[in-house]
Amino acid sequence: MAHDVQREREPFGKADSGTPWKKIVALLVLLALLAAALYSVYYYNVHRRLPVPGIVRTAEDVVAPPQYLYSISGPQGSPDALAEPWGVSVSADDLVYVTDGVANVVRVYNVDGDYQFSISAISDGERTELGTPVYVQVNTLGEVHVSDRRHRAVYVFTADGDYLRKIVPADPEEAAVWGPLAMAFDEDGNLWVTDVGRTDLHQVIAFDPQGNEIRRFGRFGRVEQVTDSPGLFDFPNGIHVRDGVVYVSDSNNRRIQVFTQEGQFEYFIRTSGTPRGIDMDEEARLYVADALAHQADVYRATGERIAGFGGPGVGPGQFRYTNDLALDQRTRIFLTDRVNHQVQVWGWPEPIPVVPPVPETPTQWALCLAPLLLLPLLLLLRRRRFAVTEDFLEEMAAADLIVAMAGKKRWKWIVPADEYSRYEGRELGGVSLDELLTPEAHSESDARDLMDRIGVEHRTAVLLVVAKRAKTLCTQDRGLAVAGRALGIDVYDARLFAEKFLKTREGGGR
Repeated sequence: MAHDVQREREPFGKADSGTPWKKIVALLVLLALLAAALYSVYYYNVHRRLPVPGIVRTAEDVVAPPQYLYSISGPQGSPDALAEPWGVSVSADDLVYVTDGVANVVRVYNVDGDYQFSISAISDGERTELGTPVYVQVNTLGEVHVSDRRHRAVYVFTADGDYLRKIVPADPEEAAVWGPLAMAFDEDGNLWVTDVGRTDLHQVIAFDPQGNEIRRFGRFGRVEQVTDSPGLFDFPNGIHVRDGVVYVSDSNNRRIQVFTQEGQFEYFIRTSGTPRGIDMDEEARLYVADALAHQADVYRATGERIAGFGGPGVGPGQFRYTNDLALDQRTRIFLTDRVNHQVQVWGWPEPIPVVPPVPETPTQWALCLAPLLLLPLLLLLRRRRFAVTEDFLEEMAAADLIVAMAGKKRWKWIVPADEYSRYEGRELGGVSLDELLTPEAHSESDARDLMDRIGVEHRTAVLLVVAKRAKTLCTQDRGLAVAGRALGIDVYDARLFAEKFLKTREGGGR
């Protein structure tokens, strides 16, 4: 079909280079709403509710406490059965090490409770057996560390129970009077030990992996109020180190004290009764064995109590003087139940999806539904696609507007994939067509259907199929334009396109 290209060429002016302020505003609003949506997700994960005024935590939002699973007591009627378990640690290999304060050995079980072996033999001068093993900790190398109050030493064994060495202060006079109790390892492999050997000096001492002392802090003191006198300890029976923070259970002062690794006091955590062994999981939840409350508690690292479980008694899930606890790789909780002669194993219940409260006021509904505004904004900011023909490109080049087309980075110019080779290596108005254009595949069945319905040739049917998917066709061919509009496609020739999208007007004005 013939076109009067020269007649239409003159009226085109230059493209409008004004700032697209409407899109900038839309983008800023989109980013603000996206930030609000992300904050809402974060807030919900932390607080289990949406950050909407007037919607508060309800009883249903309270964390479900761990549940009793089973107990480990050793072979019944055997000398290897647990008599009075004090300390417990679980290795990365799923071995459970338990100190027995009556038998003065370390019993070893797998996590299912099957007895494996016992540890007692040492080589410490004339001493050949453990004296009074209290607590046990396994480091990342699999080495088993046992605090022995009678022998005033920390003894180190292989995972299989072979004696390796002992750790004591370098000063012989101090080594003769110190009393190692609770232990923990930091990320660098340093060993942190609570010392209660002298009645006038309860403290924390840290040793490097070679056994050299690197730090100490604290002193003995009893307090009337939980928040009195930070840094004073009265039998610190638990310690944990995580990310440069040291948590110490100050048992007889009924609190946990939190310090930096340099020994600088940070804050207190008030506990239920007499905190002893402590541990922390990957979610930074702090677990505390409470001897006189006969239970265990779970706190956030900042001190808020989020769950408690157990209670006094002799039945399953009840304690008589729980003293220590440890977590395994699956966050199961192993607790020593001293007078009931067992280690109890607890686990968190499967999480139940929390249904957020239903908004009640118009303001609450508006805040909850605000993220839906993202949908129309996304449509406004989507990358627009235009199916173009060769005659349209030539006309735009003749009007010095093809460079403006190439400058529209959010616009995509498409041609049927079968036609793309015709444009490769060609330039129009200084613009490389194979860089400007994008080949678009088509549905052959749709093309055949168009051929049958409106009687066009295959090449035209393919172009119309591609244009229908893009929703826009740019062509100088009036017959093709009529066919496109009949199919519901927005059709533009070069003049209309320049006036609508490039903001030009007749006579070259703005």
